Amino acid sequence: MNCQEVQRLVMYDSAGLDAVRASALRAHLETCSACREQLQQQRELDHRLRAVLLAETLDTSEIEHRVRENIRSNSPPITFSRTVLRFAAVAAAVLLAAVAAWRYWSPGQPVQICADAAHDHLREVVGKEPRRWVSERPAIDALADRMMISVSALSRFAAPGYHLERARVCRLDRQLFLHLVYSNGAREFSLFLRPERSGNGAGFYAANFGQEHIASVLTNRTRAVIVSEESAQLAAKLARMAERVL
Repeated sequence: MNCQEVQRLVMYDSAGLDAVRASALRAHLETCSACREQLQQQRELDHRLRAVLLAETLDTSEIEHRVRENIRSNSPPITFSRTVLRFAAVAAAVLLAAVAAWRYWSPGQPVQICADAAHDHLREVVGKEPRRWVSERPAIDALADRMMISVSALSRFAAPGYHLERARVCRLDRQLFLHLVYSNGAREFSLFLRPERSGNGAGFYAANFGQEHIASVLTNRTRAVIVSEESAQLAAKLARMAERVL
């Protein structure tokens, strides 16, 4: 097992290796201090991100209130059918993207991450499902710092006409991301960020899931995913902006 193979393993769960590959990994780490240090850094990062997620609590008071009101009035929510149709459209788009990815897959195309980002944006931003958000800038910066996202780089991400409105921690493809929502008063888009220690960028990836337009970039330090309902061009432009400053 060489350093390049070990670096790829660091991005995933090395605990799931078979006996032969686990033995080869241990043998390599005994002789390579650089890979040993990188693996330790990734484990520390995972522990910190897990602690952030466990600290988050879900505020269900609003949805409980709506359920009680619906039961009391014996009428279904007005927006229920529309939301169900939106979810169905996204699910169908995810299925089609997965079929395409089966034939043309490469590690630089984060299909599942983008699909999960589309679902989160639909539920939490469009559908406004109850979540525990932070909206004050000092609190957002503190959350970014805990997630090991550069606060100074975050300040340089300035989408024309938009302002940073709120943030929270979420999970995309079983990985923790910082979910940031930007608004111009009429429209909103989501920016998902996660620190990455991949050692090299994996380029640019774009896709459409239902009405959600997704663009993802992976730099040497950060994975950034943009979700916008406005246009694929805007999503791509914002992703390129994130690539420059993060």
